[in-house]
Amino acid sequence: FMFDALKFNVAMVTDEGFASLEKPVHYAYAWRYKNAPATENDEKKLADDFLKAVLTQTVVGENELADYLPAYANQAINFATDDMGSDKAMGGVLLDILIVIIAFIFAVTISNTITKESKTIGTLRASGYTRFELLRHYLTMPVIVTLIAAAVGNLLGYTVFKKVVVSMYYNSYSLPIYKTIWNPAAFFKTTLIPLALMFVVNLVVIAGKMKHTPLEFLRQDLKKSRHKKAIRLPRWKFFSRFRIRIIFQNIPNYLILFFGIFFVMVMLAMAIGMPDTLDYYKENVGGMMFANYQYVLKSCDDSDGNRIFTSNDTAEAFGMKSLQRKSEAINEDISVYGISDGSRYVQINGLDVLEKGEVYISNSFRDKYGISIGDMVTLDEKYENKHYEFKVAGFYDKSLSISVFMPMEHFRSSFDLDEDEFTGFLSDTSEDNIAAVITEHDITKMCDQLDHSMGSYMQYFQVLCILLSAVMIYLLTKIIIEKNENAISMTKILGYENGEIARLYLLSTTIVLVIADAVSVFLGSLVMSAAWKMIMFSYSGWYSFEMNLVGYLKMFLFVLIGYLIVLAFDFRRIKKIPMDEALKNAE
Repeated sequence: FMFDALKFNVAMVTDEGFASLEKPVHYAYAWRYKNAPATENDEKKLADDFLKAVLTQTVVGENELADYLPAYANQAINFATDDMGSDKAMGGVLLDILIVIIAFIFAVTISNTITKESKTIGTLRASGYTRFELLRHYLTMPVIVTLIAAAVGNLLGYTVFKKVVVSMYYNSYSLPIYKTIWNPAAFFKTTLIPLALMFVVNLVVIAGKMKHTPLEFLRQDLKKSRHKKAIRLPRWKFFSRFRIRIIFQNIPNYLILFFGIFFVMVMLAMAIGMPDTLDYYKENVGGMMFANYQYVLKSCDDSDGNRIFTSNDTAEAFGMKSLQRKSEAINEDISVYGISDGSRYVQINGLDVLEKGEVYISNSFRDKYGISIGDMVTLDEKYENKHYEFKVAGFYDKSLSISVFMPMEHFRSSFDLDEDEFTGFLSDTSEDNIAAVITEHDITKMCDQLDHSMGSYMQYFQVLCILLSAVMIYLLTKIIIEKNENAISMTKILGYENGEIARLYLLSTTIVLVIADAVSVFLGSLVMSAAWKMIMFSYSGWYSFEMNLVGYLKMFLFVLIGYLIVLAFDFRRIKKIPMDEALKNAE
């Protein structure tokens, strides 16, 4: 499925060092086409023709051809670039979420700024300044700040942070020396889109606010709703009723806080769920394999043309063929298995009584493509114009791969094979002279490699989410405190201590945030499960999204950590509000 960058490498030794190696020597040869094939199908045809020529030469020279691997099938050549393309798709999803969060912050910040400066705006409007002049004034600064941030971001992106990403990929793959090039697509997504978003969001918000009259600005009467009747609260203690009032008065800000936390949770679900998913499969792969060893033969005949057999009592012959499920998203390789009657390794109830054309499919196949019993599945030969249609009779749960299962008799007749032809053996013990072996180690090795290559990438996003949540919560709680400056100042005049005021205002926000945090953990994981399915359509194979209890707890605590950081700044802000604030703004 993929290459091994953790436990494989290439070394050069002296002649004496090479002579000291005890294992048999394998001679490897590489070739290049004078005229490179235009398509993969052309490459397949040329590779097959070349194989025939090489095979003829080895037979004439009384040698043996041990292996043959064309470039299109070599994961050591192709996997890194394919994986980077998948990372680009995944990063694109997270970037879209980040842009939505930024839009929220822009809208809330500028709205609060205008509300806070409403008296000044009313004075300017009464003095003859037009709506357009004030619109231009309040629009200029955010756009300038965004331009500066974009310039600094591009500068750091192509210098400091570039090295972080480069180190991640060099830690995962054996790549040549890279050359930094200007990326117009990245500039458009990370610079032009946020800049346009800043302009449009601020334009809409400011233009909406400027519809108020100068008198409404002077009176700070910018609310759309007029004199709502206060909700009658139960006869609770004073502090409890006061906190409830604060929550009701700031419902719009708390709703924005909830949606912001929700989007952060979606990103956290990706950053925490990816390692959890790989760990889940590494821990459970043993129970999802047919047998301890899955042996694949080059041919079921030996060099003399006789059928290969084994004296191992635990070995069981099986058939396997690779077909493709073609779609607009990806042409997925599907493993089709022929299973012997009464198999001790692949135990599927009802497999031996299937009609021809009926098959069982793996749960991975079902989950990825939403297939139900009775559906028809069309599979194609990868390089030939042949199609096969199978009717789904049931599902098999002990298979990690996208697979199809049918009786060996149907397998042979479907693919025009001899009556006793097979592909390999399933066994619980080791064999010799086998072309390829798939064991539990091979499956977990793939998970180890993915975890190694994606681990630092996910840790980076975890830190990003904590910082992003802290910034967003800071801006929103700052708005709530500034909105209640007069009330806080009045409570100070009445003799309340800073700690008591913090219990009134900050504890109200804390209650809302904890509830929003807990609900967002659940909703964020649901959204990520749906998004994960869309992301996996760009990959071959299937991993269902899994997250353990500790992962959910991490999601909850990471946002809470960001809030605790903000809490210290908010308490300091409350302490700085003077007692004469209420007297200065008294109507």
